[in-house]
Amino acid sequence: MLSREIEVLLAARLYRAGLAKALIEAAFTASINNNTSFIDELYASACGEDGLIGQCIADVAGVAFEEVPRSTTIVLRTGPNMSILPRARIATVLTRHNNAVIYIAPTINDIAVIKRGLSERGDLVTRLRVTTPSGVRELLRSGHEKLLVDEASRMVEDTHQEYSAKIVLTGRQGILVGGLATCFLLLVFHNARLTWQGLHVIFSLFFLSCVLLRLVACRSLSSDSLSPLLEIRPDELPVYTVMVALYQEADIVPQLVKAMLGLNWPRSKLQVLFLCEADDEATLAALKREEMPQCFDILPISDSGPRTKPKALNYGLLLSKGSFVVIYDAEDRPHPDQLLEAFQRFQSADEKLGCLQAPLKVANAHESMIARMFAFEYAAHFRSFLPWLAHHGLVMPLGGTSNHFRYDCLRAAGGWDPHNVTEDAELGTRLARLGYRIDMISRPTLEDAPTEIDIWFRQRTRWFKGWIQTWLVQMRRPVILLRQLGIQRFLAYHLLAAGMIISSLLYPFTLFFITGATFCWLSGYGVFADIRELLFLDILNIVMGYLSFHTLGRRALAGTRMPGPILPWIPLYWLFMSFAAWRALRQLNRLPFLWEKTPHRPARSIQETPGQNQ
Repeated sequence: MLSREIEVLLAARLYRAGLAKALIEAAFTASINNNTSFIDELYASACGEDGLIGQCIADVAGVAFEEVPRSTTIVLRTGPNMSILPRARIATVLTRHNNAVIYIAPTINDIAVIKRGLSERGDLVTRLRVTTPSGVRELLRSGHEKLLVDEASRMVEDTHQEYSAKIVLTGRQGILVGGLATCFLLLVFHNARLTWQGLHVIFSLFFLSCVLLRLVACRSLSSDSLSPLLEIRPDELPVYTVMVALYQEADIVPQLVKAMLGLNWPRSKLQVLFLCEADDEATLAALKREEMPQCFDILPISDSGPRTKPKALNYGLLLSKGSFVVIYDAEDRPHPDQLLEAFQRFQSADEKLGCLQAPLKVANAHESMIARMFAFEYAAHFRSFLPWLAHHGLVMPLGGTSNHFRYDCLRAAGGWDPHNVTEDAELGTRLARLGYRIDMISRPTLEDAPTEIDIWFRQRTRWFKGWIQTWLVQMRRPVILLRQLGIQRFLAYHLLAAGMIISSLLYPFTLFFITGATFCWLSGYGVFADIRELLFLDILNIVMGYLSFHTLGRRALAGTRMPGPILPWIPLYWLFMSFAAWRALRQLNRLPFLWEKTPHRPARSIQETPGQNQ
């Protein structure tokens, strides 16, 4: 029987079963326009009708329809080769009576094969069951759960072990740190004053170099206008995978699902994976209450290995079937056309363009001082600093969300490091070392900043801890790092990574020195003459640091009013960051893989609609 004849029989059966005629016609038209299967278009467009569609397919094929049982034993057909899982449509299981049952989510061609097979093999009808594609996927996923979790936990170790943060400090690095500490103590014992002044000058010049890097970046400004989109035919679009890692996010689920439904991409070519911890019953229940198309999968992940977001993303990557992959956070509201822009950019570039970062915009700057400063910092980072790094081909730290990847590039890089708590910045560095480029796109993602200082403080602690982890990993073999990056990118990377860490750790001591030296000057103590040059250098550094940060943000926000002052709050905001950096250093020693979750709530911003984030 021809495929077109089967489609007609299926359409008639669906209509008799009560499925709307307009929906059937729309699915048929979409299958032609998108160059996809009529069955895939049916599942993609008829939310909540999976069982009805599966039953009609079974009737046309001439076999029984059955929902996949919750507990079965999978019989692997080709061994534990998990590369087949994302696109598999068949799963063979053993019943309690040791009878083999084949569950299939058939295509139109499969139906033709089944109908021929039934006439040749009478026993096939007793063993074959038609079910939904999501049922087959869940059956295969749950049956391979342990293998999936194990591979997700060691993906980087298996492909690029030298980049894994599982070991915080290697033996060689420990010896080096011990040697430097010993030399420092000997120098202090020999001439404490000269040692202190020498270190002071070195760190001051290093901080000044970091400030100059920001001042140079002030010359670059990303336009707030959106890049034009070329006309793209739906049949030219590949499958795009969207991954969202969630934990304790039940309240925000309706907003998240609405944002994912708003993405402008054919549903039959979209795969959305909600990655949840298996014991997060509230979030799982909230997701199951939502009416979602068949291409939205809820994946509970068992608790094994590090309980981190990158491990969850690796788990999703193993089940991804898209040529391109993007990750979002639970509170994100991406621009509807963001996937189209990313695809267009990938198509116009060579395969070494491995990743595209969408700008992040904070929508709730008006809710508190900490949210306002966070929004200002994000504007400076995503609209000035990152575009400048990308334009000059420097190492670019990714944001934790709205990263678009070529699937092949991501797998070649080994996915995310499950032991690094700032997996985004680490992956950006690893991609650069492996020869891939990262660039920016224009269509942004809206998200909300923490409004309470304690939530912001825990989040910033995790970020600093991850940056320290990343820097220690990259510096295990500095000569190889220099060879891979080149001298310019090598120096810029250290000014960015080490500069942020060291300046944050030393900032309160600099303030203390400036205050003490100023007191000595005003009091007329003779010691001031010996520290006058250091005082002037520190004041120059601090003032230029404040102004460079403020200038970078103001240029990025040109034409946009902030709901309150920024410059007067920078000294206090930096002091908060310094406390977070010191807490991160302490936590790195005691709890290196602790993931301090940032709680989210539904948006209360007037900009909560994705289409308004332009």
